[in-house]
Amino acid sequence: MSRRSVAVGAIAVVAFVMLGAAVVVGWEPLARLDGVAVLDAHADVLAHSWLLTVAVIVTDAGSPVAVDVVTAVAAVVLLLARRWRAAAFVVVARLLELGVETVVKDLVARPRPVLIDPVSHASSFSFPSGHAAGSAAVFGAVLVVVLGELSAARRALRTSVVGLVVVFVAGVAASRVMLGVHYPSDVTGGVLLGIASLVAARCVLPRVDPEVTTRAGSRPPSE
Repeated sequence: MSRRSVAVGAIAVVAFVMLGAAVVVGWEPLARLDGVAVLDAHADVLAHSWLLTVAVIVTDAGSPVAVDVVTAVAAVVLLLARRWRAAAFVVVARLLELGVETVVKDLVARPRPVLIDPVSHASSFSFPSGHAAGSAAVFGAVLVVVLGELSAARRALRTSVVGLVVVFVAGVAASRVMLGVHYPSDVTGGVLLGIASLVAARCVLPRVDPEVTTRAGSRPPSE
């Protein structure tokens, strides 16, 4: 576990707490920005039917059910490959995110956006976004495992994989705002929570890379 990763996790935790506090106290600049963004996004979706279709598809891909399926499939594949720690890492990242998300939603108890002509509906409270948090945690965990399989020499492929995951998580977050079921601060908080959960899971299970073996098939001696 590198110091950079720990620093990223710490920053995510601090930012998440500060953002949550701003939501709880109803900080006016944030509330104003959230309200304007939701209304603008909603107007765009109503004006462009294709945008609504894309938002629905992307949001479904990042739904809690989809995230749970990805978690289960990734865990099974890794277990079959005898990657016990990697499988546990993905599952722990999801469970940490889900547990904190559930508690924070009830503590903050932020109502969902209210629109005159909504295009989608969602239950539970608004902060943080479960779609954004789950996608960031699980797809981020899978990304860590995949990068462990790719050598540093394959820089272009590694960059492409990272970019794909970042774009997907950002798309899921944006889709929740476009559908009018979350504020921008909700999805931002969700991504921060997902990152923090991912780093926390890595701290618990730091060794998720493939085990290196010698040519004879035995493990190398520990240093």
